[in-house]
Amino acid sequence: MESHSLRVLEFDKIRHLLAEHAACSLGRERAVALVPVTDLEHIRRTLAETSEAREILLSHGSMPLGGVTDIRELVRKAEIESMLQPLELLDIAQTLGAGRRLRSFLLKQKDNAPILAGFAGRISVFEKLEEHITHSISAGGDILDSASLSLGRVRSDMKTTHSRIMERLNSMIQSSKYRTAVQDPVITQRHDRYCLPVKVEYRSVIRGIVHDASASGATLFVEPEQVIDLGNDMKRFVAKEREEIEKILRALTAEVTVIAADALLSVDAIAHIDFVTAKAGLSLKMDANEPLLNKDRWIRLVAARHPLLTGDVVPIDVELGRKFTSLLITGPNTGGKTVTLKTMGLLTLMAQSGLHVPAAPGTEIAVFDQVFADIGDEQSIEQSLSTFSSHVRNIVRVLKTVHPNSLILFDELGAGTDPAEGAALAKAVLEFLMAAGSRIVATSHYGELKEYAFTRDKVENASVEFDLETLRPTYRLMIGVPGSSNALSIAARLGMPEDVIRHARVSLSGREDGSDEIIRRIEESHKAAMDDQREARQAAIEADQLRKRYEEQVRKLEHARENLEDEVRGRGKQLIERYTRRLDRAMEELAKTTAAGKRSERLKHETKETLQKIREDLVEITEPVEELPVEGVVFKKGDAVRIANLNQEGVLLSDIHDGEATVVIGAMRVNVKASSLRPAQGGKKEERSPERTSGTSITLTKAANVSMELNLIAQRAEGALYNLEKYLDEAQAAGLKEVRIIHGKGTGALKAAVWSFIRDYPAVESYRIGNPDEGGAGATVITIRL
Repeated sequence: MESHSLRVLEFDKIRHLLAEHAACSLGRERAVALVPVTDLEHIRRTLAETSEAREILLSHGSMPLGGVTDIRELVRKAEIESMLQPLELLDIAQTLGAGRRLRSFLLKQKDNAPILAGFAGRISVFEKLEEHITHSISAGGDILDSASLSLGRVRSDMKTTHSRIMERLNSMIQSSKYRTAVQDPVITQRHDRYCLPVKVEYRSVIRGIVHDASASGATLFVEPEQVIDLGNDMKRFVAKEREEIEKILRALTAEVTVIAADALLSVDAIAHIDFVTAKAGLSLKMDANEPLLNKDRWIRLVAARHPLLTGDVVPIDVELGRKFTSLLITGPNTGGKTVTLKTMGLLTLMAQSGLHVPAAPGTEIAVFDQVFADIGDEQSIEQSLSTFSSHVRNIVRVLKTVHPNSLILFDELGAGTDPAEGAALAKAVLEFLMAAGSRIVATSHYGELKEYAFTRDKVENASVEFDLETLRPTYRLMIGVPGSSNALSIAARLGMPEDVIRHARVSLSGREDGSDEIIRRIEESHKAAMDDQREARQAAIEADQLRKRYEEQVRKLEHARENLEDEVRGRGKQLIERYTRRLDRAMEELAKTTAAGKRSERLKHETKETLQKIREDLVEITEPVEELPVEGVVFKKGDAVRIANLNQEGVLLSDIHDGEATVVIGAMRVNVKASSLRPAQGGKKEERSPERTSGTSITLTKAANVSMELNLIAQRAEGALYNLEKYLDEAQAAGLKEVRIIHGKGTGALKAAVWSFIRDYPAVESYRIGNPDEGGAGATVITIRL
């Protein structure tokens, strides 16, 4: 597409508006590089994906794109085996995790958004790499002790050595033997060695290595000989720690290298989804719609608005390409001629870029190979070009490159020179372009061009309406009516002396043929017809919108009902499988028990509890799925109603007010949302009051009271794992997302048994060593799979 046209039609501003709606730099990069294309099927696909994303934003509020960053350079860095730093690895893990969540979200929307789901399918899942990075590096970018056993041992040795150094130095500070020699009772570091500040005159009292001196020379910073060996050990440990950290980073970088190609493809898919979501966000902001497309060089804009105008914008209706191939727009200055021109050009560019256009449904736009535009005053002092010369240069460029499938927009065609010559040149240019088969829209003030449009086939007049009462343009476009000359009327209303106006009319009388009066009458008739047509079209649009809203509501209700039924069936299956496994294990242990001791009794008791739990849960999940709200039912005081979420029947005590209802159930009065009310079985009314009803009770199902942590300290491995399994099942059933298992440090055997058990346990999504405030190495924090 010609760059000059993109510039004068201000397409770059649309790109920047689009970029503002992108969630990350990946989408913004694509937004600012957007260009119109000419492949009809490609455009239809990009418009369809914009519509899919728009529906997702309307139904879900947003697209899950949080946490995405541009990691392409980091992945390429890993490909050349350059070691990644901790924060760089965290960026990679965060972006891959965001991609995994985005993929899961869009695949669930496959029925309503098949194109976006297809792009989501290109996003690979790298959960092991994510887990390795997040278990090795803290959120602040520090390498965790749990990153490797060697690193954990080295840091443990470092802590022990540091404690011994501090103990010895503190002992010296507190000793009466050295108290006088120490300048201040503090321990300081010089060149990574631990020192005491010693008065220079007592240098011989504290023997050791002098690492520094104060500016005055009165204080020496001495590493006492009592801690020199420990200091040397600390230096070795620090070097070993650095070596272990480098090993960890190189290992993680190597993992990134292995998945580099798939990761780059995933980032590309994420970038495209972000870009499409930005297009959908812009569509919502502009209240835009997906246009119809054709290759027949036919345009019909319905209630179209220029996308860069703000405030109360008057929409225009215009068409081109069927009954006529050229449109000549005339009328007073500031009346909206140029805006109409720019609206037609810019909406064409937007549609061919896969963007929705700010126009009503029914808008149809042709796909052109080129859009040429000559708009505005482009005179150049430096090039000694007048306004006329500048326009002529642009017209010459168009005439040399035009072909049949072109849209050509001329503002003030032939202006800037003698009116007679300008009009003649304008007609010649129009004839040349029509012979080439192009579609043309031009604005002009020349009366000769109005007559030309009346007499020339395939050319139509249009004008922007002007209100003589207010002396203001209405900005409404009238097809088939040329713009009338209102100069004398406007001048008179603005206070021009009557003598001047009279002399002007006398001067025109020799040339007037009544055309202005005819044009005015045509304008009035056309205006009335357009008003009727607009009202009829608006009524049709509203009826169509109501029909679509009804169909969509029915579809959503059916979909919601199916989802509820599937969820209940799935939950029941999971519960049955879970308790079957537990019973099988319990029965196996009972079979192994040779004596009817305490262990056997405990297992029997656990089996009874499990059976009872199965009965309770199966009763809960096999209750009928609650039906969706019933539309069109109006409840009144005294109606017998059922409260859906409580499954209790009662009587409506008063009429519904502000969406709230008061219902009497037995001797109890409850306030509930009106949306939860359903007709009671039988639907009979009965007059009852709280004073005359007998007592009753409401049974509410509550989630099990499961603790957020389980203490296994002092338990044998076998019993601990039994209790752990039971606890994890209960935590999952109760909906707990994260729990803490306290196993203590000890020999590490219990921790190892716990980790071995949960590594592949179905209820466990991930696990990690506890943070210092969570018990450190003596506890494991588990994320439950819900």
